[in-house]
Amino acid sequence: MILLLVFNRPDHTRRVVERLRALRPPALYVSADGPRPRVPADADRCAAVRAIFEREIDWPCRVHTQFLPENLGCRRAVQAGISWFFQHVEEGIILEDDCMPDLSFFPFCTQLLERYRHDPQVMHIAGSNPAPDACAQWPASYLFSRFSFIWGWATWRRAWQQYDPQFTDLEQQWADPRSAFSRLLPDRAARRYLLDKFLRVRDGVFDTWDYAWFYSVVRADGLCIVPKVNLVRNIGFDDAATHTSAPAGKRHAQEAVAMPFPLVHPAQRQPVPVLEKAFFHASQKDPLRLWLRRLAPALFYRKTPRLS
Repeated sequence: MILLLVFNRPDHTRRVVERLRALRPPALYVSADGPRPRVPADADRCAAVRAIFEREIDWPCRVHTQFLPENLGCRRAVQAGISWFFQHVEEGIILEDDCMPDLSFFPFCTQLLERYRHDPQVMHIAGSNPAPDACAQWPASYLFSRFSFIWGWATWRRAWQQYDPQFTDLEQQWADPRSAFSRLLPDRAARRYLLDKFLRVRDGVFDTWDYAWFYSVVRADGLCIVPKVNLVRNIGFDDAATHTSAPAGKRHAQEAVAMPFPLVHPAQRQPVPVLEKAFFHASQKDPLRLWLRRLAPALFYRKTPRLS
């Protein structure tokens, strides 16, 4: 099953639907956020997006829709869409309207959803890899990580049930040397940087949902699958983007390439520290803040506690 999360970008949405047309899935779930009341153009744009699923799905396909009447914003709309999806299915693939997958992304996810269906530690299957060059010598088709990249991904209802948008016990978890957070990154400045991001999302400074999912996976001592090659390209870096209008770094230029089959499964289930470091630096879009964190911790969010 596939969930497509959309909002107000008909051109991007249509391009992703064109890719799905090549796959011809027999069912499609679509969750759309509502128009923003203070943005007059949103009403027409949102209507144009919704019309795509009413008029342009021209293959045999059961289209299930959740068209939100009001704007919930990125954080609540995505949470609502994914939760609605998992009211109906046990497992599935999740795409946003700016995620353009290579067609091999779909069998990659499908095979691994089945393989790890009953493995509670595996919580996330990513389609994107922000640092494929660092993984070039990796012998398997994918590896395990703590990082939950969300530009095209898949998961199970059992995993999403652990989603914690309140960031329960965040400070205590982060300070506990026995928790998975203490093993996340050896660089204390990098750990403080992530904690700062988590606190800002928790306190409503940033309107996004993905850091809460990242927190939930790490808090559960979960594992994420990351493909050796990048399978999904982000096409959303333009003026219509909500959060990604300013590309930064190589991650945003990564092309999607095909995954070779049959899949080669890794012998090692633990995250690889050198690759975790590469993922962190490739996926964070404001490295200047990390540099400043090393020089002057006081410049960061005032609620960020001290770490040992």
